[in-house]
Formats: sequence, C-alpha cells, structure tokens
Amino acid sequence: MELPGTIYLYTIATLSITYAGFAALIVIFRQAIGGKISNYDIFMIRSVLLRSFIVTCSALLPPALVLFGLSHSVIWRISSIIAAFLQALFVLSYRTRRSALKEAPPTWALVIHGLGMLTAIGLLLNALGAFGTPASGPFVISITAFLFFSFYAYLAQLETVLRGHVK
Repeated sequence: MELPGTIYLYTIATLSITYAGFAALIVIFRQAIGGKISNYDIFMIRSVLLRSFIVTCSALLPPALVLFGLSHSVIWRISSIIAAFLQALFVLSYRTRRSALKEAPPTWALVIHGLGMLTAIGLLLNALGAFGTPASGPFVISITAFLFFSFYAYLAQLETVLRGHVK
C-alpha cells in the first residue's frame, strides 16, 4: 500500500538531519578558532537539534505506520497527533529551555514560536478532519513549515554565535 507523499517525507527527513549536522559544525568551527562554547551556543544547538529530530521523527512516522496495514486516513490522523504533540511541547518549553540565558527572548523568537504553535494546531485540525479526511497535504506542509521556522531562527542567531555572545 503506497502512501502518498512518502518520497517527500524521506526528503524532508534527510534535509532536516543534514541541516542539524551543518548547524552543529558552525559552533565547532567557532570553538576551533579559539571561541568558547557559551550557554547561548548550547541553547541554540540544542534547539536546532530538537527541531530537526521532531521534523525527522514526524516525517518517518507515516511510512513506518504503513507497515501495520492501517488505512491512509488513520496513518495521517495518528501521525498528525504525534507531530502536533512534539511541536507543541517544543514551543511550550521554549521559556524553560531559554531560562539559562538570563535575558528576555527577542521578538523574532516569540513570533517564530507562535508560528510553530500554529503548525501544531494545523496538525491537530488535520487529525480531527477539519480539512476533510486526514491527508498528507496538511501534514507535510506543517512539518515543512516547522523546519523552515528552524532555518530562520538559526540564521537569526548565526551572527551572535560566530561573533560570540555579548553580555
């Protein structure tokens, strides 16, 4: 039983893992040229890795569920609920994860996390059938958007990471 969107899901999982590895290399590069790893660096890399793992696990879940012989709508419903839970948990734990930095989060970060919560809500709506029968379209758009938000957050933090955290 071929699941629609499987090749796209494998591609987004591969892109997500590649991005996480590249993002971590920047901090290692900075350390190699004499910079120290700060709490900011740890927070940023941890956030990138968490987002990437959420996207990768979400993308690999539907093809794995096919192996149980479930109907497509059940697969998309289960996958949407699990992905929504993971995304919402990431967004809701932001302030706790950032607390080690002892400074207020920038406005762009709050906007990105608000958009991340919207993707989680979109996944829940897909699971509930608000767009019709639960399907691949809303699922892949939501996890792709979540990954794009991670790209933006990383780029927004890159200058601080390369130059060193200013206190």
